[in-house]
Amino acid sequence: MAEANSSGEAAVSLSWLAPGQRVNGEQISYQTDIDGYIVRYGKDPSNLSQQAQVDCRVLECSYKVEGLASGTWYFAVQTVDSTGLISAPSAPVSRAI
Repeated sequence: MAEANSSGEAAVSLSWLAPGQRVNGEQISYQTDIDGYIVRYGKDPSNLSQQAQVDCRVLECSYKVEGLASGTWYFAVQTVDSTGLISAPSAPVSRAI
């Protein structure tokens, strides 16, 4: 969902489900094993240079990225576990503003 304000900047609301397993197949609990997420975003899907830390320990998480100028923006999410390991980014999704 995208919305604009009077200055021409827009916001995009993102939502995702917590992963249930690690890359190696081990189970992971969003309640005890996940410390949060990193939302990466930018105008080039191969260079998501901006980021936000998201603290979320429920099954369905969300974050609102604000202050976006017009154009196409790309977003990806990474999981941070309780030991500090960071997953590879999700496949990017895009939104035109």
